[in-house]
Amino acid sequence: MSNGNETPLKAPPGYDMTIAKTCSFVVNVASDMCEQWIAVGKPSADKFSWKPADRCPITSPAFPLNNWKFLGPYWSSFSPSSGTTVSEPFAVFAYGPDTSTAFLAFRGSQTDDDFTMDEKTKLVPYSPPTSPIKGVQVEEGFYGVFNGLDQGALMGMFSQLASSGGRLIVTGHSLGSTLATLTVPLARAAGISSTNILHYNQASPKVGDSKFHAYYSDLGVQTFRLVNTYDEVPKLPLQLAYVPVGVEAPFGADYPKERQRHNPCCSYSYALFNPTAPYNRGIDICMARPKD
Repeated sequence: MSNGNETPLKAPPGYDMTIAKTCSFVVNVASDMCEQWIAVGKPSADKFSWKPADRCPITSPAFPLNNWKFLGPYWSSFSPSSGTTVSEPFAVFAYGPDTSTAFLAFRGSQTDDDFTMDEKTKLVPYSPPTSPIKGVQVEEGFYGVFNGLDQGALMGMFSQLASSGGRLIVTGHSLGSTLATLTVPLARAAGISSTNILHYNQASPKVGDSKFHAYYSDLGVQTFRLVNTYDEVPKLPLQLAYVPVGVEAPFGADYPKERQRHNPCCSYSYALFNPTAPYNRGIDICMARPKD
């Protein structure tokens, strides 16, 4: 059992708390999008009507939805088992008062199929979209979901941003953070400069090996990794070959259950809005909030 142990959030140099909070908000909208999809029986993309919402009591008061425009959802078709293909909504674009900045947020694991992909921890060859270098490896499951994304649609959005000189901020939670990480090279390949891309993720597992780390670092995209040090997910996969990317922004909130320690709203959003005391003493109420 936890006794409420906590460690203040340690923001590394360059970590912008306003951007981090905004990313957390958009992640919560993406998470709610998937909850809506599950609640209506997981329909196909052509039959799913999404109404953007943020039911997180931490971020919703700070970010009125009527100040934002959302595009999506963006789907992935992937194979959790041999001979089986599923299609799920994963990502949303969001534009706030600054219409020259696009936020792209990926939600974390919410279905059994997602968790099946998380557990495919074998390293497999990765094809960098910006370089012909070989020998780079990433996690099989994460790469499988990423390869199922409509990358043509994403590249179209990125090309528009590149042409306009706009800024892209990529974010995600958990599995979504790995998709965000794998998406950054696509944005660079579409012509967005490294100075016009930021990557702020939450609770990210490790995506690839040391060669992937070196490749990603050479892209020159400022990347931060928000981590609850009591959360088990950022420690995964456990194989020594995996290396995390980005600069860690750690905090500690030792809740009794892993699903509490890992929660995007009640743990991670709460820490961003309460950086000196990130343990949410109302975690049970927050986790039990209505979903409809």
